Amino acid sequence: MSSQSTSPEAATQVELTPLALVNLTGVFIVVGATSSLFGPLLVTFSHHFSISLAKAGEVVSVYFVGALIGVLPGWWGLKHTTGRRVLTISLIAVAAGTLASGLVHSWTVFLASLFLLGLGFGSLDMSLNVLLSRTAAEGRAHRLSIVNAGYGLGAVICPLLIVLAHPRNFPGVFIGISLVALLLTTFNRGVHAPPLKAEVLQTQISAHKAQRWPILLTFIFAYIFYVAMETSASGWMSSQLQRGGFSTSVGSFITAAFWMGMTIGRSLGGPLHRILNDRGLILGGLVLAIFADLGGISNHVALVSYPLLGLILASVFPMGLLWYTRLLPHDSDGITILIFAMMAGGVIGPGGVSLLVSHFGVHVIPYAFASFAAIDLAIFASILRFKPIELN
Repeated sequence: MSSQSTSPEAATQVELTPLALVNLTGVFIVVGATSSLFGPLLVTFSHHFSISLAKAGEVVSVYFVGALIGVLPGWWGLKHTTGRRVLTISLIAVAAGTLASGLVHSWTVFLASLFLLGLGFGSLDMSLNVLLSRTAAEGRAHRLSIVNAGYGLGAVICPLLIVLAHPRNFPGVFIGISLVALLLTTFNRGVHAPPLKAEVLQTQISAHKAQRWPILLTFIFAYIFYVAMETSASGWMSSQLQRGGFSTSVGSFITAAFWMGMTIGRSLGGPLHRILNDRGLILGGLVLAIFADLGGISNHVALVSYPLLGLILASVFPMGLLWYTRLLPHDSDGITILIFAMMAGGVIGPGGVSLLVSHFGVHVIPYAFASFAAIDLAIFASILRFKPIELN
């Protein structure tokens, strides 16, 4: 038997067949589809359930509270059972949550259904990224970028489906996503992901506490503000445009264009990484994001600047994971803590914007986006002071 097959790294390395990689991309398409439903439908939810727009904005926060909690059972599963089983159970939770969301008529029960959907999302988001970070180093940037591009593709598809089906028929879209999630559970056989509980290299990383925790905590805050920015933008840009005089269809198209920009940007992540590296893509993207956000002060300029924002932000998430794994190699626990904590951004960001909108109106939305981007830029820039931890 070769030394490669018996090394600590090989013992827990994830192997994916080509079909499995396609299926994981499909899973991320579903995850992106569910996440992008809420923004274009906030006004519809307000009318359907006879509530205010600010109250309708609670759906995003409830969804991300579920996602925050969902990371924990997903991580326990990765530690004690196979990655394939975790993916299957998480997809079933997504299917149950979307099915219930499409069938109920009570606002309270609807929120409870979205919480269940969030649980599945949190587990999938964490599991997929941890599994991809454990694949072979050769081609890892490409795999992370391509599979995460699936998230953007799903987020493009759903707003367009809402336009085609008409917003008032949103329950049918939820039920359709439920069926797709169940179908994807049948294609997980090509995922070879052994439990993480015996990972030796993780123990070595954990021993460097004095070096590890400052890096991990800085990345946590950077990702919290990144997720706050991304979820706020995707969740509120449509409402801003609708209250600015544009139709629901226009708001949905711009949200779809934002996610199309995200998809294109992430698909180009591998080639761009070879030219600019992870740090350049992140810091340069956040600088440009501030200007794109401020362009949204004009509703007419926003029709262009918000789709560009998706293209600009595309590389921040996957390249941030690459940057982290370069500083702290084989730190699967750290990536899980990072993803768990960053779900708070999905609560803080849209919730904060809801609060601001209730006090100052929709005109405050682009300023809130730009503030998140500026704070995130400062935090990511501070990571430049860290050097990689070297393992024995």
